[in-house]
Amino acid sequence: MSRENDYLKLTTVLFRAMQSVENVIKKDILSYNLNTSEFGTLELLYNRGKQPMQSIASRMLMANSSMTYVMDKLEQRHMIYRSPGEEDKRVIMVDLTEEGRTFFASIFQHHIDTLSSLFEILDEEELPKMIDLLKKVGYHAKSVSEVQ
Repeated sequence: MSRENDYLKLTTVLFRAMQSVENVIKKDILSYNLNTSEFGTLELLYNRGKQPMQSIASRMLMANSSMTYVMDKLEQRHMIYRSPGEEDKRVIMVDLTEEGRTFFASIFQHHIDTLSSLFEILDEEELPKMIDLLKKVGYHAKSVSEVQ
């Protein structure tokens, strides 16, 4: 098989694998009565603590207006609170409420178990190698897209 055919096959396999992984993760996240943006926001705050809203939007690859909608929904559910930044009042800081922290703590291990069941097929050498290879392709794809 030529290298060009390998590129096509790899692309197909990568997309199909990603769809399958995404389906399992989305189903898991929906079981907590959250969408992926809400879950990602809660997970970031749970693991990294208080963050500027713009930083969360950037990490979530979302427009600020979309992030505001997500924040509004999470705030209505008493999961997060917003406050002005201490150094710059124009910066909106976001953190988990005690209720939000308790809720996320109660679902986080189940989510980790779901991820474990997905990736347990990889042995101790394959997992870090896969992470490194996907990072390598991802960073290269980003640099190629910036040139075009």
